Amino acid sequence: MPKIRELTLEDEEIYQKWLVAWQNEPTQVSVSQPLKTSFVEFITQLGINSSHPEPPRVPATKYFYIEDNIIKGGISCRWELNDYLLNFGGNIGYGVAPDYRKQGIANEMMQQALNLFRQRQIEKVLITAEDWNVASQKIIESAGGVYENTLVEKATGYQLKRYWINLLK
Repeated sequence: MPKIRELTLEDEEIYQKWLVAWQNEPTQVSVSQPLKTSFVEFITQLGINSSHPEPPRVPATKYFYIEDNIIKGGISCRWELNDYLLNFGGNIGYGVAPDYRKQGIANEMMQQALNLFRQRQIEKVLITAEDWNVASQKIIESAGGVYENTLVEKATGYQLKRYWINLLK
């Protein structure tokens, strides 16, 4: 299995294809947002966001699961939580391109991301999933997620299930 990694300037073409794969999806994940700038500026901003983001953003690193020169999945690791993320976004957000779902990619990305949190000595992580997204809930639960509660995000009306994963086990 490939290791998740950050994008480089050489990944522009495969990132554009990744964005096309998400065009018809009803919801977008943080790792599939369309570019608002040049790819060079995008990569630069990812580096800034990873270490010194502008408040209220928190340090976060976006990783991608790349196999055969195709981005098949992406996962965002938020190293801290602000008030919004504590309620609705969590430490981890991820997505798998539609053509590559049900192949174990989300589980693999999740395990690799959890190991990155362990390396940073973060004791527990929060992950949320929309109440209708049973597949995501199963991935979170199989990674050790313990359901805490469901909150409604007022801006979207989404009901988000909140799960904690203890990394000290």
